[in-house]
Amino acid sequence: MSDKPDEYEIRARMLRLLAAGHRKRAAELEMAAAAALATRSMRRLAEVITEAEAREVAEHPDLAELNLQLDGFYSEDSE
Repeated sequence: MSDKPDEYEIRARMLRLLAAGHRKRAAELEMAAAAALATRSMRRLAEVITEAEAREVAEHPDLAELNLQLDGFYSEDSE
């Protein structure tokens, strides 16, 4: 028996390496897809929080007045 692998073993090794590369790329693409969905969710969460804060400020006159004061204090026109 020869220690040298025959052509079929070599071909099988090459195909396994190719398959491993495809699995790696597939995992990268799955991660990118999950990140895209997470980004959408985080953007929606930020929108909901902003809407809730605006609603809360509008419902409470004291907060609305404070918000106007802070906007005036921190605006670029106050210089």
